[in-house]
Amino acid sequence: MTGTGALARLQAAFASAVTGGDEAAVAAQLAGDPALARRRLAIYREAIGANRRGALRSAYPVVARLVGEAFFDEAARRLADSAPPACADLNRYGDGFPAFLTTYPHAGQMPWLADVARLEWAWHEALSAADAPGIDFAALAAVPAEEEPALRFSLHPSVRLVSSAWPVLAIWEANQPERDGAPDRDEGADDVLLWREDGRVRMALLDPLDAAFVAAIGRGIPLEEAAGSEGWNFAPMLARLAEHGLLAGFAGPPSGG
Repeated sequence: MTGTGALARLQAAFASAVTGGDEAAVAAQLAGDPALARRRLAIYREAIGANRRGALRSAYPVVARLVGEAFFDEAARRLADSAPPACADLNRYGDGFPAFLTTYPHAGQMPWLADVARLEWAWHEALSAADAPGIDFAALAAVPAEEEPALRFSLHPSVRLVSSAWPVLAIWEANQPERDGAPDRDEGADDVLLWREDGRVRMALLDPLDAAFVAAIGRGIPLEEAAGSEGWNFAPMLARLAEHGLLAGFAGPPSGG
């Protein structure tokens, strides 16, 4: 084996050891006392674990406050063991945490916790989402009236919609730094719209019809079909989306259709 190949194998084994693999096997290949090598590997491993926990805590500060430091650190450790980061950018680490919490036994007494985490991750994504130019209102105004029902709108990349059977927005608001943790209401369900505007993530509760409309628009469903319920006036919600820059563009009906 070439020196380059041996080095590559040692580097791969080292990376595996400091992220949960066999420390002893790697320590035996390093110069010096194997016991000292294992202790040094443990320092690397703890540093990596601390970085992961820190990234997760940054993305989920409300969850961390709700469950406490020991609970959160143990959950973070178990998440990392079951689903290590797939990307070197730790800003993108943690998308699987809400799903993890749904099956984490110690979260069983907090059935709303996973949905609070979903809201936090949506906030995190909205903050870092790409930007996009606003909709061309002049072009929209020029669309013939008979073609309007077939229009398909696209949403700004930062838009997220979180639906929950629990009052997740009230829980989130109650656990901001300036609040005491007591929610203003203890009943759901919540449909929460999130978007970035003027560099800040904003959130708003929607009623079920508005939420269904936004979800349909986000799936690219034609306007008439997205409106859903017969007799429901979608215009105020569409105007609200436009006012806050949540509409990024539109497409007319297929040519010839």
